[in-house]
Amino acid sequence: MSITGASKEATVWQALYRAGVTMFLTWSMVPLTFLFPLIDSTQPPYVNLAGGISDIAYWISLSGSKFGVPFVGVLMLILLVTRSGVKSSRSWKEAGVIIMVVAVFAGGGAAINEHIVKEELKIPRPNIMWLAGQDGKGPLGMTAEQFYGLGDKEDRRAPLTEVLSHAPKPVKLSPAVEADWIEETGYSFPSGHAFSAMFFASFFLALAITYISTRRILWFYALLPWALAVCYSRPILRVHTPLDITVGGFQGLVLGVVAWLIVRKLFRRIA
Repeated sequence: MSITGASKEATVWQALYRAGVTMFLTWSMVPLTFLFPLIDSTQPPYVNLAGGISDIAYWISLSGSKFGVPFVGVLMLILLVTRSGVKSSRSWKEAGVIIMVVAVFAGGGAAINEHIVKEELKIPRPNIMWLAGQDGKGPLGMTAEQFYGLGDKEDRRAPLTEVLSHAPKPVKLSPAVEADWIEETGYSFPSGHAFSAMFFASFFLALAITYISTRRILWFYALLPWALAVCYSRPILRVHTPLDITVGGFQGLVLGVVAWLIVRKLFRRIA
């Protein structure tokens, strides 16, 4: 039975097949960062971080952060609940359901990664490893373990700011990239940006394939190259490794599909 008015609702298997194939193919391109020169943050050659490509990567990365993702989510939410054939009263109810589920899965998943998984594994970021050098003999003046032992993120920012402002600078960074390095002083694995981008892409695309049969669905397919670009931006900026984004992206894909299944079931309960 259709619950969308003018559109015919896709079955679980129809939507899962159509969304799942494209989402998995998108995610499968994330591990290729292990092979791409200039993208793998664990070995040279590196992208010049003084401008150009690095600044583009910064803005793409920002779109997948806690500052950018809410705007992407709100846009997709509006496009979904205002689809043809849906009454405004139902649109509000659907919006409430989506916001609730996203808060639990995207917000909860990000919090678990940040405060439990990362803190338990304690894997340093590649830029910190590079600044620390072998046995702490790099520009950072200490080992990565000593740096992360300074305290919380705020405590680590002051010494990192001092190191990056020394003349001559240990590495040439554009103002935007330098600010990103100073902001991102937490642990590395898994990538929160990759998690968020792949979650929103898989979640909203699956919903759109389920309930939208017009050209509006193209906006949701555009989430796939966006999510891939967010994943790639992180090792380009040298704040994550290919493994970080591969695992973070897979987490987002899986939780996005689970969240979609729950929303679909809750939609059927809406009067």
